[in-house]
Amino acid sequence: MNPNNSTPPPHTLDREQSAQYSQATLLSSSESLSKPRLQQKWKGRLHPLSLMALGVWVCYIVATIFVLEKAVKNDPLHIEVVWRYDVLPGSMLTFFAQGHLPITVFHLARVGVSAIQRKSIAPRTQDELFLMTDRAWSGPVGIAGVVITMIRGVRVSLIFLIFAFTCMVAFVTPETLSRAYPVGLVNVTKPYTVTPRAFSPQALPNVDRDTQIGLGLGSWATGLSIFDIYEFSVYKPNEIPPDFRDFFFSGSVQDIDVRLPGLRLQGACAPFSDDALPAVEQDTTLFPMFCNNTLPLVGDQAPAVNVFYGNANVTYSYCTYPSVSTVFSGPDSNATAYILLQTNNGTVETTGMVKCQSNFSIGTALLSGTDWTYTSFLKNITYDNPIQLANPLSAVLAGIANGSVVNHTFESGSTLVKQLGYNVTIVNGNTLNSTQPSLDTFAKRIWFGVEHMTAGMDLLSSASDITYRGSLHYPTFGRTRSNAFANGLYALLASWLCGLIYLSFKGYRLSTESHLGSRIAIRLYEGMPLRESQSQVGEFFDDEQLSRPVVSPGILRN
Repeated sequence: MNPNNSTPPPHTLDREQSAQYSQATLLSSSESLSKPRLQQKWKGRLHPLSLMALGVWVCYIVATIFVLEKAVKNDPLHIEVVWRYDVLPGSMLTFFAQGHLPITVFHLARVGVSAIQRKSIAPRTQDELFLMTDRAWSGPVGIAGVVITMIRGVRVSLIFLIFAFTCMVAFVTPETLSRAYPVGLVNVTKPYTVTPRAFSPQALPNVDRDTQIGLGLGSWATGLSIFDIYEFSVYKPNEIPPDFRDFFFSGSVQDIDVRLPGLRLQGACAPFSDDALPAVEQDTTLFPMFCNNTLPLVGDQAPAVNVFYGNANVTYSYCTYPSVSTVFSGPDSNATAYILLQTNNGTVETTGMVKCQSNFSIGTALLSGTDWTYTSFLKNITYDNPIQLANPLSAVLAGIANGSVVNHTFESGSTLVKQLGYNVTIVNGNTLNSTQPSLDTFAKRIWFGVEHMTAGMDLLSSASDITYRGSLHYPTFGRTRSNAFANGLYALLASWLCGLIYLSFKGYRLSTESHLGSRIAIRLYEGMPLRESQSQVGEFFDDEQLSRPVVSPGILRN
């Protein structure tokens, strides 16, 4: 301070006079800062170091994300990962976490030292001036203190809030980046050749219709599903409608993705309802008329057959197209059937109709051995080998008809009632007791038979003399990408960059200082301008008044 100045220094005034003096000196400093440069005859420096550091840092961020994205794409392709996809991403993440916030604060400190000299964005009060120069905006602890100060009545400018927001964004960005590209379990894909025991189109002509029905009836009678018996040779599509069944039968490929030939089965059996159904249930002689009116063509109309076992009593009849004796010779076959059931176990009765549809195709599909699914089915439209096989639905109807009309003895119905879902137990030592299935259970178990007929064809026509090329999957740890955190990361980086651009545009000007500091606040508080007169730049540490003694604590406490 100029010793010739008639105004005493703040520490010699009482509190009210000191407050008035401080406000006057801050305002006079701001007014003096707003004068034209020609009048003040000051010379400033650009101090571009922070701007250059920010440009380099933006390039580093782009390079980091590029390396991480390359690692995400590369890791599933190689078992042994090179250093640039293993060591380099981790090192770059560590350096980013250490440098992102400091680089941000470094540049904002340079912007702030010239911003407080502009009247339009300068601090409004001395409280805000000290908060600005103390860099209370540069971290969560300082910002929390500012919030408390604001609650107590201190108001800060919009520029200060943008400073704080930009730093908070920079504070949370490294954690978001590490979560956007974490290290996790990935499947490494490697070319692989395999010779599985799988379906062979060349062996299919060696299977006859009777063998197909016999094997299918035997596995169906176990009461087990095809997944219980043929677990590693049955594949499902990724998405299956709830009322539709779709399977591909081929061979076990373990963890390999490979295209194999096989048999595809589509369709379902479900309870059928129709306006004419009540009359047909009461008078089964109307069933042939119903079939003629419902099916475009009728291949077979089986008369009512009665089968019993213990207290289980089943009467059924069916109509279907094509005939159950029809064999197909092309790459696909379709069949439709209506089955009328009248069943009871002596106490509970189940009556109704089941509709079944079956589509059978020969072709190839891309199999996934990791989740037992198939995609990209291609029908073998050129398949012309002579085949003596029945559609799986026709094979089921042929099998239950042949096995039921031989005789109606006590033992003749044991297999069929189990196939249809009856649970037979022995009570009181020698009495058979059966639980009565619902119509839904009947429909489900009949379709089980269709599946077993198809699986039997696949098993009987399998071979292990052909080698196929596929892809083997190795589980290992590698760089992955979380889309949710990645989107959040890009939003944070965009906000951070926009905040820095806006603040630089508003506040980056020539200045006598390179960064904010408490000495700048003291100079403004004491009424000393930052812009030196004449031609001197006036670096702050060149000021001789900085060497004057500190006010004693006793005076500060008064």
